[in-house]
Amino acid sequence: MNSKKTYSVLIIDNFHMDPEHDYIIEGFSTKEIAIEFARRWVRSSVEHQRKSNADREELKLIWYQFGEDATVLGTNYAGGDELDYFLDNPATPEECDWQSIKQLSKK
Repeated sequence: MNSKKTYSVLIIDNFHMDPEHDYIIEGFSTKEIAIEFARRWVRSSVEHQRKSNADREELKLIWYQFGEDATVLGTNYAGGDELDYFLDNPATPEECDWQSIKQLSKK
């Protein structure tokens, strides 16, 4: 029996707002790695919604309508809690690279 604790991230689809469209990504070895994954996931979602002609408030509305939030289960971290920071500070490609963090969940 593997008793090593792992962390999971709940991905919430803002568009559907239906738990049937949400899903969980499991297997992060530390809380910090899970949080970084969730943070990058939400930043990527914000950047995906960002348009060159959208002002801050429009982008915020677009994210709430079509973006994705990510919550680390068993903690009080939700990427959406940092939305204002993400809106004010466009992300670098590395800050959106959740794929490289996800690879850590498989080790």
